[in-house]
Amino acid sequence: MWSRRSQRSMWEGRRLAVVMPARNEAPHIDGALRSLPAEVDVVVVVDDGSIDGTTEAVKSTERPFDVTVLQRGGQGVGAAVAMGLDHLAGVLDVDDLVAVMDGDGQMDADDLLPLCRQLVAEQADVIKGDRLAHHDVRGAMPVLRRLANRGLALLTTLASGRRVGDAQCGFIVMRHEVLLRTKDDPVWSGYGYVNHRFIRWSRHGLRVATHPVRPVYGEETSGIRPLRFLFSVGAMFVREHHGRAFSSLVSGPGRVPLSVALATYLAGWASLVGVVGGVLPLPALVALPIAWLLAHALDRTAHAGGRARI
Repeated sequence: MWSRRSQRSMWEGRRLAVVMPARNEAPHIDGALRSLPAEVDVVVVVDDGSIDGTTEAVKSTERPFDVTVLQRGGQGVGAAVAMGLDHLAGVLDVDDLVAVMDGDGQMDADDLLPLCRQLVAEQADVIKGDRLAHHDVRGAMPVLRRLANRGLALLTTLASGRRVGDAQCGFIVMRHEVLLRTKDDPVWSGYGYVNHRFIRWSRHGLRVATHPVRPVYGEETSGIRPLRFLFSVGAMFVREHHGRAFSSLVSGPGRVPLSVALATYLAGWASLVGVVGGVLPLPALVALPIAWLLAHALDRTAHAGGRARI
């Protein structure tokens, strides 16, 4: 671990910390750090197995905030973010805020303070950037990425029971309390970590808000392998959806609509099994999407009666 101390900054009486995961981002990390506003007090860069001198680039950047570099062995961006958050959980105070911003420069630092202000104004626990709600999205984000994002947002909404517009945006600001409440949660190591954390926030009943952020795309190349990502994250969606639903049924808000949602959901499965087994005629499959859509609506209704804000 490498650390450099600077004069402390504050944002409205709170310390503002940033976790910045980076893997082979030597060409971009300097710009990402220099773009941060002066109100940032602490930056934790988690070097996830870089071989291009990313850590050295961080050390050579002069900025008026404390900088700590943690080393990770290339387990993935989700594991790197978790390592940075765990480090800050024991360093910050109860009123402090923590942001997550990637080290590739694809998050506009000018959006950081507006996110913080919106978090406080809405009395939320977490606020998440939404690139799809920004007025520049059509010109800045490629069409295929927008379509893929919409599809993943729908799946994340189904799995979490809460509506989310831009499921893949990792530009997040959260209260220090969130680090403590989620510290024992399992870690999703790869690129689906944003979806996984969103679902977990739902299970904890955290208040989540969103705010438009500017989409930024440069010459960086994505490390996502589409088929591997879809299979692994798809399995995670199914597992987390069922775990959250049954957990909420036992101890969460809105048990009556959740009980009806479970019965409706199982009825959908029954129609599928019945048709496959030859017990029901093929037209009975119409009941499958109807039952699951109704179950999802009831699921959302139950969470709206709790602390859901999306």
